[in-house]
Amino acid sequence: MGKTEKSIKFNSTRFGEVEIPERNIIHAPGGIIGFAGIERYALLDPSGGESLFLWLQAVDEPDLAFIVTDPMMFVPEYAIDATEPDIEKLGIGEKKPPALFVMVTVPAGNPDNITANLLAPLLYFEEDNVIHQIVLEKTEWGLKHPLVAKPDESGGVE
Repeated sequence: MGKTEKSIKFNSTRFGEVEIPERNIIHAPGGIIGFAGIERYALLDPSGGESLFLWLQAVDEPDLAFIVTDPMMFVPEYAIDATEPDIEKLGIGEKKPPALFVMVTVPAGNPDNITANLLAPLLYFEEDNVIHQIVLEKTEWGLKHPLVAKPDESGGVE
């Protein structure tokens, strides 16, 4: 008989009680900007793969969850310079390339003004279950990049 896989249960104000395999806990050494003491997260997909958005839920803080997405789905020209100081500090040259996520903000009552933080992406190393947020220094990308194109005054799209 095989080993029983350990799971972990935690509470989320958005999703209630959540149970995931312990091996799926994502570690964020040093935390996320503004949340330095919180280092355990779970990547949740309540849509079952139907959405472009996921939730990065803090395991130890039920109220803390971030909407994340792959920026390339919205901004195909988005790129991170490999010589960014934070990337060089991580020493990721020898590792398998990480998955790339950015945090998303959806203003209450105005979802058409959804923005993504392209200035501080998340690098997710799935093999190690580690996520690092970096701050780009060599970029023109902003903190609140619109994800939905808005019509301009002539009826075209900006």
